[in-house]
Amino acid sequence: MKKIIYPLVLAISVFTLASCTSELDSYNNNPNAPTSLPTPLTLLTGAEIGTIMNATGNLPRTTSLFLQQTNGNSLQSLDFTNYVLTETDNDTYDWVDIYQSGVNLNQIIIQFGSADPYYDGIARVLMALNIGYATDLWGDVPFSDAFQGGTGNITPKYDTQEKVYTEMQSYLDLALTDFATPSTASKVIPGTDDILYQGDISKWTKLAYGLKARYAMRLSHRDGTTTGSTSATNVLKYVANALSSSSDNLVATFDGGNNQNLWFAFNNLRAGYMSMGKYFINLLNTNSDPRLPFFAGKDANGGYSGAAPEDNGDASTAKVSPFGSYFAGSASTPIVIFSYSEVKFLEAEANAILGNTAPAKAALQAAISASIKDVTGSDNATFAATNSADASVKNIITQKYIALFPILEPYNDWRRTGYPVLTPNQNSQSKKIPVRLITPRSERTLNANAVVVGSLYTPVWWNN
Repeated sequence: MKKIIYPLVLAISVFTLASCTSELDSYNNNPNAPTSLPTPLTLLTGAEIGTIMNATGNLPRTTSLFLQQTNGNSLQSLDFTNYVLTETDNDTYDWVDIYQSGVNLNQIIIQFGSADPYYDGIARVLMALNIGYATDLWGDVPFSDAFQGGTGNITPKYDTQEKVYTEMQSYLDLALTDFATPSTASKVIPGTDDILYQGDISKWTKLAYGLKARYAMRLSHRDGTTTGSTSATNVLKYVANALSSSSDNLVATFDGGNNQNLWFAFNNLRAGYMSMGKYFINLLNTNSDPRLPFFAGKDANGGYSGAAPEDNGDASTAKVSPFGSYFAGSASTPIVIFSYSEVKFLEAEANAILGNTAPAKAALQAAISASIKDVTGSDNATFAATNSADASVKNIITQKYIALFPILEPYNDWRRTGYPVLTPNQNSQSKKIPVRLITPRSERTLNANAVVVGSLYTPVWWNN
């Protein structure tokens, strides 16, 4: 597969799906120096494809192994289950891809922001989403000095995670200002080039508020209070204007041809590398969770089971449940990137922190119901009510761990709260679940300004 990688985070404007099944070559003529374009249309489409890759590709697969939602049974996936990652494992298809997206988004902001506020707003929301992935996994990252391409600074300085979080909130605030402008203020209105929301600015507005809530909750241990009450108060303020139903979900769609569902494509090309994880499947089995047959396929005995990290890829792992139809059923299976369910989980946790038990239970029940409907197609009110009776943070986050599979958010919640309580792989050398990714080799070797972290066990700022 042809792919040009330029050093550091200058991020070419070519987007390659992690399944290696497609490559979009036409978004910029010179991948090392973004070209001035007459409209932002192709830039937006390319950036959204990149965002889909970042949100549904190698990164969530990796963290799902850490969290025992899935299990690695062979080769690199088995290495990850044993907590063996190198500085090249998350370089090309993760770090570089995030910053590739950022180049197109930054060009939209710089070239079209003043004349096309809706595009500016969408670009800022997507920038906050993508940089959120980077900083949550790597800590200090380039942001204010990045995205200049080959014509600018190719050794960008790193911003502290604290500064990055401040800037992400600022980007989202500016996006909300953009979205509040009348359509007549824009020369070009987003439409089919916006493959995520088809130009629906009301949904982009709700997503911006949802991300503000996500990032506010992330700082619950860093807001200057013992319990996180400041963060919780901010979360409640933001969720009031965020996604209001599952129809507002941010969904990655795939055509099933060249652009395939990345979980399906991975499993199709690397059969046997991964299966469902024992802890995750046991949790669903114990509670007779209606989502189980959608999250997992049948095992060799016609039931549902998962592999444990300690199985170390032995023969038994071939007999456990494969990936389910909900997130990996076919090449065209959609994946939810940000959901109404997540918004209600944030609302539930915020209320629990503030001691508002009744609202916490109500929000938790709504969160579980929304997830069940997203996954199975219909609600199960009895199950949702039973599993929301306990409105403790522990139960809220454990339920969220189930509902938000297979995206990155459960890994962030686990690091922030310690829930669910997992036993690390006892056959691993460290016997500790990684709490971050290490600095990619391209940054260590080529960027003198890089903040190099070589340990998987150095917490990021918000988790320290």
